[in-house]
Amino acid sequence: MDSALGLLLRRHRIAAGLTQEALAEKAGLSGQAVGALERGDRRHPHRETVLRLAGALGLGADDRAEFAAAAARTPRPRCEASAPVRQLPAAPVRFAGREAEVAELTGLLERSGVVVVAGMPGVGKTSLALHVAHRLAERFPDGQLYLDLRGSVSPEDALGRLLRALDRPDHGGTLAETSARLRSALAGRRVLLVLDDAATAAQVEPLLPGTVGSAAVVTSRRAMDTLPQAHHLRLDVLPEREALDLLAAYAGPERTADASAAEQVVELCGRLPLAVHLAGARLASRPAWPLAHLARRLAVRRLDELDRDDAGIRASFAVSVDQLDPDDQTAFTLFGVFEDVSLPVAARLLDVDSLSAELVLERLTDLHLLQATTPGRYRMHDLVRTYAREQRADPEALGRVADLFVAVAWRSVALAVPHSLRGTWADPAWAAGAPDFTTAAAAFAWLDEHRAHLSDLCRTPGVPAPVLVRLAIGLFPYYLSRGHREDWAEMCGLALLLASDPRARAIVEMDLGVALRDAGHLRRSLAQFRALGDTDGVAVCLTNLSEVLETVETGEESLALARELGLRCVEAAVLEQLGNAYGKTGDHARELRCYEDSLRLSSLEGDDRACAGVLHRIGALHRRSGRTGDAATALGRSLHLFREGGDPAGEVACLEELGLVHLLRRDRVAAAETLRRGLGIAERHGDLGRQASLRQHLAKCGGAS
Repeated sequence: MDSALGLLLRRHRIAAGLTQEALAEKAGLSGQAVGALERGDRRHPHRETVLRLAGALGLGADDRAEFAAAAARTPRPRCEASAPVRQLPAAPVRFAGREAEVAELTGLLERSGVVVVAGMPGVGKTSLALHVAHRLAERFPDGQLYLDLRGSVSPEDALGRLLRALDRPDHGGTLAETSARLRSALAGRRVLLVLDDAATAAQVEPLLPGTVGSAAVVTSRRAMDTLPQAHHLRLDVLPEREALDLLAAYAGPERTADASAAEQVVELCGRLPLAVHLAGARLASRPAWPLAHLARRLAVRRLDELDRDDAGIRASFAVSVDQLDPDDQTAFTLFGVFEDVSLPVAARLLDVDSLSAELVLERLTDLHLLQATTPGRYRMHDLVRTYAREQRADPEALGRVADLFVAVAWRSVALAVPHSLRGTWADPAWAAGAPDFTTAAAAFAWLDEHRAHLSDLCRTPGVPAPVLVRLAIGLFPYYLSRGHREDWAEMCGLALLLASDPRARAIVEMDLGVALRDAGHLRRSLAQFRALGDTDGVAVCLTNLSEVLETVETGEESLALARELGLRCVEAAVLEQLGNAYGKTGDHARELRCYEDSLRLSSLEGDDRACAGVLHRIGALHRRSGRTGDAATALGRSLHLFREGGDPAGEVACLEELGLVHLLRRDRVAAAETLRRGLGIAERHGDLGRQASLRQHLAKCGGAS
């Protein structure tokens, strides 16, 4: 069929006296190309082809313009229905930060990509997508489509909506056929699709453009690693500076001028954009509230302050949790008990093996209800955890985890203090089920990894009282070794309220006195042991009392009772404390004799931990007396035993004393190196007191390196 271009081309060729072949040769084209244009088989040649033909035909300006117009694609008259679709909701009015994410998403969409923006509820996925989509609107002149999938819209329904928006009504057919019609409708066009709140890759894949030119940004609470050819952008909470900027955008710079209160508010919001937005809006609606007042309210009732019916934090989290099956919802509540969750703890909570527990943890991580911090370790965002803890955890599950900690604690007792008198109170079965530790160091290292779990557990209602009491008593050697006295006192304080067995109560009272270094608790414990006729308990309590009071009289009384009962391990411990008491009176000769007698008895008992402690005291005494050689020898032996026993607190104490020995010898280089080693260990184990004293000693080393 002839076309307007074909008729013009034939007329001008004949007027020029050229055959098709001659024109083709003159224009640098093929004879077939010229023939196709004249016949109308090809109606819209490239611009370069038009220019070559016009030049070869020698057309003037007017003829050239007519020729070019005939070759151009003539736009179809557009009715209102065929105008470019502009479906984007309004861009966020207050959008702060996210510079790196904006740049990355912009670059990917400019290259006509498919990008999945994923992250936890309330992290600002939709805001980022709409912010960037509006910025790029001009790059997609054929339209911008927006579809809120709400996590539940079927692919068939979604396809129907998109086709209708493109003025291509859905005529039925299979999912694959309808998806192909969408790709055909998008072919040759530059359209941006924003697919919001997608649930699965299967829901999204049929909706994606199949040709270069169009692009799509998908927001989802789930990781969509299986979506073909998609780029993935994971959103995290805001950095502090950007969170502060967002708060100021809602509340106004003048309301957020109190920097300390502003930082507290954004931290209590977990730097989660939705929470910061709600806090800022709360301030804006309460012009009489100082920022510090909101901070105090958030500290007490965070989720209540951030709740706005169906637009609040609870509603946002509920959408994700409701996507879980009932078993995973139960797991979510249980995991919320702890600040972070390890595989062994998760397996005990769920009463499954580690592999099955990991599958549950990974499902929650894919939904961004958990974050994988290290292999085998998972953490909840603070607000998500607060939401999870609103549901009461299953006491039976909590009991299983508590039993695990009890087993590890009592295994550590058997390894660290095998002759401990508290072992006569314990049931050997309590240590059953513990990992197969062969050293106290290994058991203590496991407890180090799960230290936060211990605090979380004791603060959670529903743990059986007898189990918590066993746990508190069994943690004595661990807490004593690590020096975590605040944790220890909290655990013992709770156990004291729960203990019903009189002997258990006496032991817990004694341990609380040691943790707090409080003679009042120890005297009450001593009275309880005496009322029970428990001479072993009386001896141990007197030992601890002599350590806390550090008086010769108490020490001599305890020593006499220990010898009367034939308790050599107690006698050794009392002698160590008695030596310290004599040292305070200035009788250093008697102090040394007590230490040496204590060391002899502890060696006979095979108690390396006790030997390490008394050797440290002997080394310190020699150092104070100026006997640096004897001090270095004793401290070297002590350091070795503390390392072998996995006791970092003792190791740091020895390194500090050795550093002071080097300073006494005026060897500042050796002193600095030794003190720095101790400081590194103290920093790793959070021993703030030792850190402070070690830094003071290091300052005396000057510029030694």
